[in-house]
Amino acid sequence: MPFNTALSGIRAASSDLRITGNNIANASTTGFKASRAEFGDVYASTILGGGGNLIGSGVRIQDVAQQFTQGNISFTENELDLAVSGTGFFVVSNDGDRNYTRAGTFGLDEDGFVVNSVGARLQGFTADAAGNVGGILDDLRIDSGNQAPRQTTLVESALLLDSRESVLQSVGSTFATDGSTIGDAQTGLQTPVTTRVEGTSVPVAAGFDFTANAITFDVALSGASGNNGTVSVALDFNNGAPASLNTLADANAVAAAINAQLFAPLSGAQSPIDVVASVVNDGGGQFHIDLQALQDGEASTVSVTSGLNTGVIGLAGDPTDSSGTPAANNGYQATSLDFTGPDGNTVTYTSQQFGSAAQTASELNALAGISATASTTAVLRGQVSVPANPTDTGYVNQNGNLVINLNGVDLSSNSLLELEAEINALTTSTLPGISASFDAASGDLTVTSAVGDNLTFTISSTDDGDSIEVSGSGVATTEVLEADPGADGLSTVVSPGVQNLSAATGNAVVTGGSIDIVMDEGYSVANITPLGVLFNANFLANIQPAVINQFDPSDQSTYNHATSLTIFDSLGNPHVMTQYFVKQAYDPDDPTTSPNQWLMNVLIDGQNVGDPLPGETTPTLASFNVHFNQDGTLNRTLTDDMLISNWEPLDADGRPTGALGPQNVLSGGTLPIPTPSTSSNFQIDLTGSTQFGDDFSVDSVDQDGFTTGQLSGISIDDSGVVFARFSNGEAQIIAQIGLADFPNEQGLQQIGDTMWAENFDSGVPNISAPGTAALGAIQSGALEESNVDLSQQLVNLIIAQRNFQASAKTIETADQTTQTIINLR
Repeated sequence: MPFNTALSGIRAASSDLRITGNNIANASTTGFKASRAEFGDVYASTILGGGGNLIGSGVRIQDVAQQFTQGNISFTENELDLAVSGTGFFVVSNDGDRNYTRAGTFGLDEDGFVVNSVGARLQGFTADAAGNVGGILDDLRIDSGNQAPRQTTLVESALLLDSRESVLQSVGSTFATDGSTIGDAQTGLQTPVTTRVEGTSVPVAAGFDFTANAITFDVALSGASGNNGTVSVALDFNNGAPASLNTLADANAVAAAINAQLFAPLSGAQSPIDVVASVVNDGGGQFHIDLQALQDGEASTVSVTSGLNTGVIGLAGDPTDSSGTPAANNGYQATSLDFTGPDGNTVTYTSQQFGSAAQTASELNALAGISATASTTAVLRGQVSVPANPTDTGYVNQNGNLVINLNGVDLSSNSLLELEAEINALTTSTLPGISASFDAASGDLTVTSAVGDNLTFTISSTDDGDSIEVSGSGVATTEVLEADPGADGLSTVVSPGVQNLSAATGNAVVTGGSIDIVMDEGYSVANITPLGVLFNANFLANIQPAVINQFDPSDQSTYNHATSLTIFDSLGNPHVMTQYFVKQAYDPDDPTTSPNQWLMNVLIDGQNVGDPLPGETTPTLASFNVHFNQDGTLNRTLTDDMLISNWEPLDADGRPTGALGPQNVLSGGTLPIPTPSTSSNFQIDLTGSTQFGDDFSVDSVDQDGFTTGQLSGISIDDSGVVFARFSNGEAQIIAQIGLADFPNEQGLQQIGDTMWAENFDSGVPNISAPGTAALGAIQSGALEESNVDLSQQLVNLIIAQRNFQASAKTIETADQTTQTIINLR
């Protein structure tokens, strides 16, 4: 009977409908693979066969086969959406069971594990801290915590140095002022006293007739630095005098006539002298005439030899005065030096008498091949409670009324400590270049002029005995200024008989500066005259070789090229390392030099980081020789190994950061740098650097350190390598996604949620990195769509429906046939 055959057709068509319906239902399921029904016919036969005329017994389902063809790739904006382009399955761990899927809808759970929508964890090959991917498959986890910092252990720089650069340094010579007066405190008057001959007061209306009478006298000047000599003066109407002496205007005319003859003597045998006459109005109709030397502060002598009628114009009979006194000065005398250049020409320079070190240095700097710097130091002694000797008075300010005047600026601080702050506050204004430093141990205040100006001190006070004690940088006895408001010359503080004590009223202490002189290569000095004042008698023996234009990181003229980059200590603190390149001179007789040699100096945060000298602790300048071949490539044989082994990481205030400190070469520091590092040491590698006739440039620069970072994002490449991006600009390899392939994909067991499980039919999976063997590539930010073809499935649905209907029709027909047979009578 055909009933069983028709029923098998209905069952087959129903299964086909279910399979097609399932495909249609999952047309939008990510990673879904369509299935198809595979049917086989059924024949009843004996062992010996049924011959060639067997009638079939219907149909049965042989297999429901999944179609693992590639689905379309759709792109998303989620970095953790993954798609496999090609062969392979994502490996996931579902509560310890290993499953496989093509659905790459992944995200992060609360613990940072990469999971799919049902919580199964994506599997991958994890990487170590250095980014090396291992071979052990494990749960893939992205740690959202801070990335630990890594200190710099290697700096790689590829630079282009300009071969056209000139050698900046040369070797000259240097010497300094070291005479007996250099830096000594000198006492003297605050203002100079000029030699002056004062006349005798006489009536203005004397009525003297210059038309009929004459007044004659001689004026002599000696000891002046200018014009000395004697001039005979004849005052009458024909020689410039007024007709008569009746008013103060007539007296001024008389003085003018005297000056005319002092400056242009009537006698051709006499020469002008530096003396001037002036009228002084004494009031009450009285006046007199003074004669004074033109140069202030000179101990010169002016004399008037009484002549005819001198009393009429207020000149005293035969007066003489030699009271000219200079103001306090540094004691420096005019000194001559002969400088001879490489061309053999000699220039004689003469310093000005009492000129400051700053002035002399400035004049020396104007000479070719000569450079000079100056500085001045003075020390104000702190207060001494029990003087060791009568002159050991120190700073005395009994009632806070002491005012110290420094270079014309009044300072009213009540202690030397306060005075330090007051002076330093004025260093950029009224006391330019002058600074102060208080020593708490000694109580002394050191005052310095950075440019070498004289330091002039005066004081005033209403309290008798207030004083200061000033010493310079020399070895002479200190000088004391004491206030004497009573003008009695007595001290209420210091014992009587003090030899070095002078009343402060009108007095001052001056300290001069020292000068360092540098001569360019080929220059020499000789004939210093006089010796012993600015320079001692052994100055030739004190001339030493000196590097001209020596490297100074603050002076761009002392290096040819420079470049900086940021490095990190073991705590992740950033620091600036600067490389300075200085072209070196070539000496054919020195095998350590070469025609293409440079010196690389390295500073970190502006501080020296070179190893200290034996027995010392102070860092030196870290310098390395860099040599190039004739073709411009780096000469690795001659170039130094570059190890920074004395860097103490400091913060912005110059205090240690607490990071790993140095291990210098004397203490065992060496290359290579151990891993993990045990010190702040790091290596500099200039591989790839060149020297050509082109502008300096940095071709590439890199260093392996970084500061602490927060996770800012991830990226996954086509090989499945997972990079974590951090806020510090670093990208770290976390893991590599693993893919699985099977000998028989059709043998995989479906477990739902678009996942499969391994079984006997599928074979053992081959798990490896994407892109290896026959495995496909990973597409990040994308998903693989279902491979269901809806058009085809709808057609299949119609076919299955027709098959179902036809099988049902077979039963209906068979039923009618059977009914006919039953109804036979």
